[in-house]
Order: sequence, then structure tokens, then C-alpha cells
Amino acid sequence: MITLEQVSRTDRRYLDIRARHYVEPNGCIGQQVHHLVVDDSEVIGIISGASAVYATRHRDNFFGITKDNRSVVLNGIVNNTVFRLERHEPNLATQILAKWRTLIPSLWLEKYGVVVYGFETFVVEEEFRKGTLYKADNWTFVGRTSGASKRRNGTEKPADDWAQVAPKLVFCKWVRGFTEPMSMDYAPMKWRPTNRPRFFRQVLGQTGGVQ
Repeated sequence: MITLEQVSRTDRRYLDIRARHYVEPNGCIGQQVHHLVVDDSEVIGIISGASAVYATRHRDNFFGITKDNRSVVLNGIVNNTVFRLERHEPNLATQILAKWRTLIPSLWLEKYGVVVYGFETFVVEEEFRKGTLYKADNWTFVGRTSGASKRRNGTEKPADDWAQVAPKLVFCKWVRGFTEPMSMDYAPMKWRPTNRPRFFRQVLGQTGGVQ
């Protein structure tokens, strides 16, 4: 049985697999949750979610993010920053991705008091890497990044200097029930009280649950 075990990003088992991911580990800022992918007692991969990138044209167009609403809606998007499996079976990656994005909204609500309305991810395109697993999970390919990015300065705004990065394929997905961004205040990275069942039930009732 496949389960997702929440761990810190300094967990030795997480770091061991993270070191073999094709994207170099350059730290993680802002809101974040990290999981081991476990089959019975065997760790077969890792998957992580974190704060959304500050601005990228294709993602912004998909979710309706503008310079006027960015500061209050960006918090509701979770970036699938890392996903690596060390076991390769047909449909396994897509099944785990679906399990992960079903779990994330409740974790974000408990940990940060934030309602998640969407997901994003950025894939470095190669001959064998085309974002197929995201397409299989019904994420929308929205475009390619330009290959230049502002460096993040904390969690709320980028700095003024630009960095050259590899162009990436951008995939996005709404949480079921949402068709427009939801305004939320930024929450610092700390655990919120978990006794929020009434609010959580209201949110799920409004959105029809998560998928």
C-alpha cells in the first residue's frame, strides 16, 4: 500500500533521494510540506509542495493573477517543487501525484490557515521528460518559461536581479470547485491550531471537496 509520510526537508531519507533529483537542491523558502513515498516499509520516492513562484506569465494568465491581486491570491497556489520516484511502474507516478494533491489542501489549511485553490509545477524539458505524468493527472500545459527569472527575496516579492535558468514547461491545475483565485492573507511558516473542523467543512462544502 502506497502512503505519504510527512517529514522535514532535513530528514536523512529525504535528503538521500533529493540528492538524485535532476534539479539541484538550492533550499526551500516560504510555506512547504515534504513527504516520503512509502510502499509498506520501503521508501520509494519523495514529493514536496512549497510556496508558488512570485510571477510567471503563463501561470498568471491561467489563474487570473494580476499586479493588483497578486499579494492576496498568490498564497493559495502550491508549487509541486520536487517529485522523484525510484521505482518505475505504469501509472504509479500519476497515482501518487493524485494522492498528494488530494492531501495537500487539508495540510495547508491546518498548517497555514490557507485555502489552496490551485497547483503549479515547472518541468525542465528533455527528450525523455515532457511532463507526461502531469498530463495524465489532467494538469493543463500553459506554456514555457523564458529562461530568465528574478531571484526570490523572501516569500512575498522578488529581488531586482535576474538569473539565467533553464526554460521550463509550466503545468497548472485548479482544485476542484475553484474557477477563480481566492484572496487570503499571507501566513508565516508555523503550525496553526488543528481544531478548525467547522471552517474546513465549510470550505470543502463550498468547493465540492478536492480531487
